[in-house]
Amino acid sequence: MKKVILVSLIAVVALFAADARLKESDNYYKNRHKDYKGYTNKVYALCKEVLDENPNNPQALWRLSRLYSLYGDNKTAKSEKISRYETARDYAEKAKANGVTIAESYFWYGVALGRIAQTKGILKSIALAGPIKQAFEKACSLNSNFVPAYDGLGAWYTEAPGFAGGDLNKAAEYLKKGLSKDPNYSLLYVDLAKVYIKQKKFADARALLDKCIAISKPTNPADFYLEDKPKAKELLAEIKNK
Repeated sequence: MKKVILVSLIAVVALFAADARLKESDNYYKNRHKDYKGYTNKVYALCKEVLDENPNNPQALWRLSRLYSLYGDNKTAKSEKISRYETARDYAEKAKANGVTIAESYFWYGVALGRIAQTKGILKSIALAGPIKQAFEKACSLNSNFVPAYDGLGAWYTEAPGFAGGDLNKAAEYLKKGLSKDPNYSLLYVDLAKVYIKQKKFADARALLDKCIAISKPTNPADFYLEDKPKAKELLAEIKNK
């Protein structure tokens, strides 16, 4: 009996240690704007430490999928982008297999497929449209408060051609729902503004972009400072006289 208790305690300690490292990796990821290379290297190292101890840890796997999607974004050569995105897809697939109730695993699988489709071109985009949408929908069904999935669906309905199911009104619905759950999620403002620009609702788009820029406590600081705020300013300049 004592041996069983001891083994159980060791397992619990190991689990808490893994959780602590993964939370630390999240902090580095969200604040990578402060030291991009150094912080992303720490994210990788912490996740790999956890996987060295348990190669099937779904929480570490989806985080590496997230990181490899970022690696792909930062490459310029098509072949290098696809290589990173395919690695991201593979990590997410393994995360799904080992954590079937984890929304993030499905979300990052959808993101990886989306990046692959965008990089390979229109034919691949159409072929992967269904699986991408299904991945985001699954993430929403597993966790109705998982805001990134609402943005993913909003982006999907914005970018998909009409014959494949694209619908700007549905896109706006998902993005607004995401904002109702987290008004500090800056990407939602940018993506909803893109919908309004397509609909020629320029005043509404400008209002959203101004709100994005004014966010003082973004949910994802690095995304806000490196991508969303600059994009909001860029879009505002583009529609200034419209």
